[in-house]
Amino acid sequence: MSRRLTLGVSQSHTLSTLPETLSALQKTTQQAASLGISLLLFPEAYLGGYPRNCSFGVAVGTRKDSGREQFLQHFKSAVDLGDTPAGAGDDWLKRKLPLPAPDEDGGVGVRGDGTREFLEKVARETGVFLVVGIVEKAGGSLYCSVVYVEPARGVLGKRRKVMPVGLESQ
Repeated sequence: MSRRLTLGVSQSHTLSTLPETLSALQKTTQQAASLGISLLLFPEAYLGGYPRNCSFGVAVGTRKDSGREQFLQHFKSAVDLGDTPAGAGDDWLKRKLPLPAPDEDGGVGVRGDGTREFLEKVARETGVFLVVGIVEKAGGSLYCSVVYVEPARGVLGKRRKVMPVGLESQ
C-alpha cells in the first residue's frame, strides 16, 4: 500500500541557547504537523550553532586567548547525544550504553544532555519524522551530525563527520 509523504524544509536559525532553539524546533514541528508535513528537515548545525565568521583567534602556529575562549563557548554550546567518541553503533541506538550514576534525588537521568529524548518526544507527539542538523560533542571532539528521528521508534540513526574548527577550517 502506498502512502503519500509531504516533505518540509525548515529555514530556522539557531537561537541564543539550546533550550530556546529546542522550543523553537518544537513549535516549528507542531506547525508542520498541522500542515500535514510527514518529514521535516532542519538546517545543518541547527542545534549547537554553526560557527560562521569565527576564527577562534587562530594563525599558523598560534592561537589568541580570545580565540580559546570563543572556541570554549562554541564547545559548550554543542549538543551531547550520549554517544561515545568512537560511535557506539547499535549499543547507542538501542540504549544499551550504561546510564550515569543516580543524582542526589535518586533520578538516573539520561545519557548526554537530554536532547535525544526531547527530539524523540517531539517526533512522537507530532507524528513528524525529524531530520535535524546538530553540532555534537563526544569526548573532546566536535562533529557536524545529522540525526534521524522517527515518530514511533525514536532515533533510527545519525551521520557524523569531524567538524574542523580553527585554522583547519579556514
